[in-house]
Amino acid sequence: MAYFRHLSEDADPRLLLDPKQQVSTPWGRSDKGPCDKCRGNGPIPFRCLSCVELGSRTDCPACGGRVEYVDVCPTCAGTGEISNTRRPGVSAFPTLAGLYRYLVERDFDFAGSVIVELEGTPSEQPDLDADCGALLVHPQEIVTRHAVDLDRVSDLSRRLSVAARDR
Repeated sequence: MAYFRHLSEDADPRLLLDPKQQVSTPWGRSDKGPCDKCRGNGPIPFRCLSCVELGSRTDCPACGGRVEYVDVCPTCAGTGEISNTRRPGVSAFPTLAGLYRYLVERDFDFAGSVIVELEGTPSEQPDLDADCGALLVHPQEIVTRHAVDLDRVSDLSRRLSVAARDR
């Protein structure tokens, strides 16, 4: 199965194939302590961005076609305390559309980035952002590098901006 993730354009994507490099941590500093995602409540809403963008698919490895549902917080495993922020696997999305949506929703700066398409096997642990449809995978092959499609980023940003304004 193909998965997609962003990388710095000067990063060597082959490093993703090294099992020692297949570790995921939060962006920025490693957060520990009270869970800011569920605020100690345990269950949270999940929204698979791949299926939001492309429509519900029963073969989606992130949500199985449920798209929006409630499940245990992937960040604290329902305990209310973040303790496990170093997880086996690299963060990726099962679709390019889901990855773009995730990054645009976070106002990601795409300058100096590429998109890497890879083949791999799912990790046993959830991604810290599994509630958005992110998965942890163990890459086994780099399929290709894609240049960032800035027109797609712009169109998606505009569409999300209009949707937010219409709410």
